Amino acid sequence: MSGKRKLGMLLAAPAESRSSKTAVRLAETALAKKVDVYLYLIDDGVYHLDNQQLLDLAKRGLKLFACAYGAQMRGIPISDKATFCGLVVLSDLINGCDRFISFN
Repeated sequence: MSGKRKLGMLLAAPAESRSSKTAVRLAETALAKKVDVYLYLIDDGVYHLDNQQLLDLAKRGLKLFACAYGAQMRGIPISDKATFCGLVVLSDLINGCDRFISFN
């Protein structure tokens, strides 16, 4: 992780939820302010791997992670849209970020 401020986020909610919309707006705002943003998708949050707005943010610098187990359980194939990993990476993100926010 770089020397810039770091914001970590956990997103467990499906795309249509209010929490999801807030998380995406927060990530967009933080990126615009040159904050490193790390987003870990878990549970129904893995459905965001088809969210074009989120994928566009990844092209702008969002570091996108997805729970490999959660994706497998929901029939979402492993792809290059995100780094598929486990809870050890989530733990590292929590410990390595200046702030960490969870959206359920």
